[in-house]
Amino acid sequence: MFVISKIITFFLHPFIWIVLFLIAAWINRNGSRKKIFLRLALFFFIFFSNGYLPGYIWYHYQAPYAEMKAGEKYSCGILLGGFVSYDEKNNRPFFNPSSDRFIQAVRLYKQGHISRIIVTGGNALFVKDSEYSEADFVVRNLVELGIPSTDILTERKAKNTIENSIFGNRILDSAHVPGPFVLITSALHMPRAEKIFKQTGLKVRPYPCDFRVLESDIAFTWQSLLPSSASFEQWNLLLKEFAGTLSLRFTQR
Repeated sequence: MFVISKIITFFLHPFIWIVLFLIAAWINRNGSRKKIFLRLALFFFIFFSNGYLPGYIWYHYQAPYAEMKAGEKYSCGILLGGFVSYDEKNNRPFFNPSSDRFIQAVRLYKQGHISRIIVTGGNALFVKDSEYSEADFVVRNLVELGIPSTDILTERKAKNTIENSIFGNRILDSAHVPGPFVLITSALHMPRAEKIFKQTGLKVRPYPCDFRVLESDIAFTWQSLLPSSASFEQWNLLLKEFAGTLSLRFTQR
């Protein structure tokens, strides 16, 4: 199932669709169909290269900022993986642009809003070394920042958000950690993640972070009409979230 989801994610990238239309036009000998494929490729390029539209949708889809109030305390924060990249050549993991999740988890602990942190994330990057686990890297960095290992729970097997919720729930239950819990993940990912955790039976208080599109970013100007290569990646991430949310309708217990 994990491999299938990765394949689906690959084909959710709009740039792949454009390439497929161009290939179809190249191999098609029928003149009218060739023109149709070329026009589709051009339309998709113009539509998905627009820098304004994906940012606007992203901003309105992502979870809103949910500041912790003074005195708001929880037994544990659930830190979802996905913010670590891996350099196979040098056998080293690195924090990637989504690592605001890590920063905010540390802040919440240091400020006393959460008493413990559960780190959940395994080898979801097809790293050849089967011993690699994102959670181990994250835990080492948490300890280096002064968080006692006794206040950290570790889940090393999950490869996606559904497994994060299932395996994380088992660990929290076996450790007798009472809910509700603080769910810490990127703002774009939060709507889907919150649904998944609630579906698993965990009561969570969402704490979205990693806000990549702000209200000031969606003001429409003449520059909004210019094509942007970054918009393709924005669309890819948006479509991934939409597809993941849609799939929950077929996996609900």
